[in-house]
Amino acid sequence: MFGKALAAAVLAAGAVTASAATASAATASAAPVSPVTAQDFGACMDYAVGEYDVEPWLAHDACDAGSFEECYWVLRRAYVPAQVAATACRLSFD
Repeated sequence: MFGKALAAAVLAAGAVTASAATASAATASAAPVSPVTAQDFGACMDYAVGEYDVEPWLAHDACDAGSFEECYWVLRRAYVPAQVAATACRLSFD
């Protein structure tokens, strides 16, 4: 759905596994997903800004997004490398 580039980046980053997909499908109807915590947001920000010099306002917009995909595309639209975007967003949404 999001293209081969996103799928490759997500798989390379280890964000999607068979067990995670199964667990996600099993819990999707059971309870809503909890919102991103401050710790998750901070880890995403630290990685994006501290490790890869992403502009703080851009990292904030991405790390505060409502989903992994939204976070990923906020960064990718600003030409942040796919691996960096996938890793930063995984910190917020895993």
